[in-house]
Amino acid sequence: MAEIERRDLVTALIAAGPQPRLAGIDLSGLDLSHLDLHGASLHGADLSNCNLHRTDLENCDLTRCNLTEADLSHARLRKVRFHHAILFRAKLDLADMHAADLSHALLKEASMREASAAEVFFKDSDLRGLQAQKADLRGANFSGANWEGANFTGAYLTGAISPPGGGVQTGPQRAIRH
Repeated sequence: MAEIERRDLVTALIAAGPQPRLAGIDLSGLDLSHLDLHGASLHGADLSNCNLHRTDLENCDLTRCNLTEADLSHARLRKVRFHHAILFRAKLDLADMHAADLSHALLKEASMREASAAEVFFKDSDLRGLQAQKADLRGANFSGANWEGANFTGAYLTGAISPPGGGVQTGPQRAIRH
């Protein structure tokens, strides 16, 4: 299927009703920026190299999705389920990720600079090389996460469970982007 046909398909599914079911679909490389996919089920979908800039994915199921090198900057990711998702080198800068669940997710070499990620679950996640400078991570759960080589400089970690240690600098409270 041509790229434009796949985007038209996604748009039609969204227009068909709330919480579209797009589980397992291959949308790799598509420009899905600025779409409202609120509550969609994308379980196991291939979203690698997708442009999801400013896309509303609030309360979506992205369990076991491949988001390798996807651009999720400025996206609305509140309460998204990213269980076992692959976000290798994904761009999550300035994303609104409040209460997202990234348990067992791979975020190796991903970027979430200045993301609003309070109360996010990183339980047992691979955060090696993650760039999270100035991110709001207050109340985040890092239990069992591997953050080797991650950069949390200036991140706000107050109230975090098992937060990264060893010289991590926490910055002052700042406005949260919504």
